[in-house]
Amino acid sequence: MQENNKITIIDASIGPIEDTIRTALQLHGGFKKFISEGDQVLLKPNFNTDDPFPASTDPDFLFAVAKMVLNFTPNVSIIESSMIRLKTEDVINGIMGDRLKKLNVSLITEQDFIYENIDLKAQGAMYLKNVKLPKRIIDPDVKIILLPCLKTHFVAHYTGALKLAVGFMEKKQRIRLHISRSVPEKVAELNLGYKSHLIIMDARKIFTTKGPTKGQTESPQKILVGTNRTDIDIEGVKLIQSYKADNKLQNMKPRDVRTVKRAIELKII
Repeated sequence: MQENNKITIIDASIGPIEDTIRTALQLHGGFKKFISEGDQVLLKPNFNTDDPFPASTDPDFLFAVAKMVLNFTPNVSIIESSMIRLKTEDVINGIMGDRLKKLNVSLITEQDFIYENIDLKAQGAMYLKNVKLPKRIIDPDVKIILLPCLKTHFVAHYTGALKLAVGFMEKKQRIRLHISRSVPEKVAELNLGYKSHLIIMDARKIFTTKGPTKGQTESPQKILVGTNRTDIDIEGVKLIQSYKADNKLQNMKPRDVRTVKRAIELKII
């Protein structure tokens, strides 16, 4: 077990995934530090497509987290919006199978979103001046747990906790985001629009080239836990860089990677 910048990094190669997550959370006070009885909790996985892990969230990982959170509150939902040509509910049910029925966890998708326009420029944004986000995620009474995969991304350079917020965006804005020359900076600025409460990153398998749907796969067998989106992405970048693969992160200090650098400038936690 390691602790870097208050990020716990734990070996996930031994034992059930639920035990690994529980152990990683212990140094942060466990779920009870973040969730109280009756809290409304939103779990944000990565189901942009229906491609297998690490392109998308591992179903066993999501099942384990949801099951553990349900021990503290019954008000647990999965919130996600897949890419524009896919129906999110079909993507998630196709990957998760009957697991969600067993847990009785509800799905919140773009069909349920009521968007609110957020002025990011007023908060210091220069590249993404406003964004439409679901009202649910800016409700101060809602607890948000981010469940990112870790992988390279041919446009955004990498996907981690910060990039996960793209799944909250109104879909037309997402298209415009991805054709911009400033995708990494816009990803960072997007995170000004909401606050997360806990991050559990599944880095048991990662892409170290291409991405986000395919690439060279490595198996670090790590779970990363923390509360700071920027710090956990710095550790994720280090993990990708450790494989010396042909990607846009090599030969850079992690804090100089464009999304991370902009997030540091904005003091995003």
